[in-house]
Amino acid sequence: MDKPEQENSTKAIGYWEGEHLERTKRYAYQPEFLPLMMDYLGAEPGQRILDVGCGTGFLARLLATRLEDAQVVGLEGDEELIKLGRQKLVMEGLTDRVEFKKGDAYGLPFPDKSFDLVTSHTLL
Repeated sequence: MDKPEQENSTKAIGYWEGEHLERTKRYAYQPEFLPLMMDYLGAEPGQRILDVGCGTGFLARLLATRLEDAQVVGLEGDEELIKLGRQKLVMEGLTDRVEFKKGDAYGLPFPDKSFDLVTSHTLL
């Protein structure tokens, strides 16, 4: 998909936010699944976590709400998705636990060993 086509689809299709796919058919984020996912990821309270290709930050926000004192950074290349994600942080009261940065997975803008855990569930 070329850049103009991608930009148009991002603005036109609500599920690009990730919320539709992640809350419904593509992923089963049911309450009983969350402890299993956290265990599988090795996610623990107090960790610094990076979510690469975070979209609007669905997983980043989920991790922050499930893990006490965790700090989560969402890395995303699309400014529109970051803007939507920041609005969701305000609505959910997570501005002190989650931040979004614009960046590319091929050139992470962080020094080595900046995070305890790195995930990328929708980028691949």
